[in-house]
Amino acid sequence: METGIIFGQMLVLLVMMVIGYYVYKKEWIDKKAAKQLSGLVVNVFNPVLVLNGVIGQNAGGSGEKLMLNLGLVFLYFAVLILFSFLMPVLLRTEKKLKTTVRLMTVFANVGFMGIPVVQSIYGEEAIIYVAFYILVYNLLLYTYGIRMAEKSALEYRGVEASGSWKENLKRMWNPGVIAALLAVVVFAADLSVPGPVETFCGYMGNATVPLSMILIGISLAQEDLKKIFADIRIYLFILLRMIALPAVMALLLKPLIPDPVILGVFVLEIGMPVGSVAAMLIQEKGGDDQYCTKGIVMSTLCSILTIPIISIFL
Repeated sequence: METGIIFGQMLVLLVMMVIGYYVYKKEWIDKKAAKQLSGLVVNVFNPVLVLNGVIGQNAGGSGEKLMLNLGLVFLYFAVLILFSFLMPVLLRTEKKLKTTVRLMTVFANVGFMGIPVVQSIYGEEAIIYVAFYILVYNLLLYTYGIRMAEKSALEYRGVEASGSWKENLKRMWNPGVIAALLAVVVFAADLSVPGPVETFCGYMGNATVPLSMILIGISLAQEDLKKIFADIRIYLFILLRMIALPAVMALLLKPLIPDPVILGVFVLEIGMPVGSVAAMLIQEKGGDDQYCTKGIVMSTLCSILTIPIISIFL
């Protein structure tokens, strides 16, 4: 894949992030409005974009591709879970933050950042592959992720928060998951939709990328970047998690995976920055979310460079 093209796409996304940073600093938007807008993106625009990615596509002959993609999704999470046990050792993480680092390693920003990046590089037709990552991600998040967050709180504060499995299962059924399931059904069954529905999804979906990037910029504007830049271990985390691991997986899988788009989505997703949901889970359970926030901010900023770097191996 042409690295220059990807770098150009990432620069476009960076400009959108800078706009978000600027409008927050100018006080054209505040935290409350940003939170409400984030809710719209997560619960409305992103799900519609997932659906829009499959509308009008022909599923003929795509069954094998979907199964291949699903297999890579399971491999994706298996690799990250195994690698998460190694990361605290490589980073020489203090005991109270070990599980936090593991949580940061496993739960990347597969949707909020992954969707606009994949769309900008491979187009809307690749979003169907991202839908599978979102499905499994949410399944793990409210099961394995909850337990990890509770362990993180126990390690950091000596307090273990209880979690209701019923509540976790309820949270798993969010608009993103429902849209991902619908997208799989629409694509696999080769269903057609009325013209107005297709137009609606197109308009709504097109708003997702700029809004997502602007919101990430707003989040960055709320952090003390000087303190974050001073943490050397965060840089090592980014080097291992967002460059070394994706590069190794790309080199190992490239001879085995015939479809460059499916492989590209896998490598891009495994190179995504830390997801904000990791910090929210840790905060909810009483752990140290500040360290996780550092990882989110730095990894998001560095992804503008790391994603073009790992694309060299595709």
